[in-house]
Amino acid sequence: MNETAKPAAAYGTTAALVIRVWRSDPDTPDFRARITMRTDPANNQETTVMAATPEEVYGQVRAWLEGFLARSGPE
Repeated sequence: MNETAKPAAAYGTTAALVIRVWRSDPDTPDFRARITMRTDPANNQETTVMAATPEEVYGQVRAWLEGFLARSGPE
């Protein structure tokens, strides 16, 4: 790691995001995703959302990541 990079823990913030994806019918392109987000692993509070399209998944991940970066300090 270079001297200017700091791990997220240095800013006092860590977070977790888990995406579970499955198909009810393997013969179709349809899928479901459950996205579980925790902004503070020390806190048991988490948010879970469902998605059914790649765009919905991308949007949730992007919003979560942008929120994390805004809370944890400089990029």
